[in-house]
Amino acid sequence: MAVLKGGLSREKSGVSDILSIAFMFLIVVFAGVLLHSYRFGAINSAVDRQMQLKAEYLYRTLELSQVENYSLSYLGAVAENVIGVSPQVVPGDYLRSELDLLLSYLRPPGYAVVLELAYENSSWVQFSPKDVGPPAPDVEKFTFSGKFTIVIAGAGENRVAQANATVTIFKMG
Repeated sequence: MAVLKGGLSREKSGVSDILSIAFMFLIVVFAGVLLHSYRFGAINSAVDRQMQLKAEYLYRTLELSQVENYSLSYLGAVAENVIGVSPQVVPGDYLRSELDLLLSYLRPPGYAVVLELAYENSSWVQFSPKDVGPPAPDVEKFTFSGKFTIVIAGAGENRVAQANATVTIFKMG
């Protein structure tokens, strides 16, 4: 039989050994329960930041992508319609249908999008999907806004007009 220093043998197990193993087992069980409970729940601030980034992504997409068969961005075409530039490059009805297709493709599932452009006394408001109205006051909204500038060439001098553009994402239902 092997004898350890101090005269203790390996076969004698004390209460402290059993207690330390029991506490390690309890710690492992509690850690597993905590990890399991946090695994399925998303952190709210991370979800909010993700939705804010999606609102910015939608705005930048509308700002940079061009309407099919026209060399003008979606926000530029809407701004021309709102400001009242004549002749209009993109007809309003065609622009509404194209915007509806684009927003229905880009919006996150389960969410609705509101596109608003305003210039002085005129405005353009478009919802996607079409049957959704303005968000209720208690619904959490994620908004990104900016200004879209157009230079209007005139006979005597050029005129600069800025339209306020806002993209809002909110949860439906």
